[in-house]
Amino acid sequence: MNIWLPNNTSYDAYRVDRAVNQYDKRLMFGRNEDTGDWCVFIRMPRPSEPFPVMGFGNSVPDVNTVMDRIREADTMRTGNQIYEEIVRSQKKYREELDYAANQAGEESAEVIEHFMRKRGKSPVVKSFSKGVSSNDA
Repeated sequence: MNIWLPNNTSYDAYRVDRAVNQYDKRLMFGRNEDTGDWCVFIRMPRPSEPFPVMGFGNSVPDVNTVMDRIREADTMRTGNQIYEEIVRSQKKYREELDYAANQAGEESAEVIEHFMRKRGKSPVVKSFSKGVSSNDA
């Protein structure tokens, strides 16, 4: 695989390459000759060639777009933040699921009670202490 930056390319590719390299010295930006896509490559130990880790299609992307994707994918530097976000998201999902289950249970109980009262049978058992009757008013 060959990586090349053609001479007639605008300076956008060079700016992206410089930003990527400043973020991590092992990274570089160039065009993959095999696919024609602009890619971020990681330099591998010699004698291996750089390996493409992120593709951006046929046009040179904006520097900010490339850097945002690199930061999002960098688990070495942001792994704890990614993990904490996943945990927060799962906690919120479980809370919403529990709330929905509780609401459904309460609504079901109300519907059952309504139909039982309609038939003259209350699910609520009324017990009175001695000497008190339900006719006292």
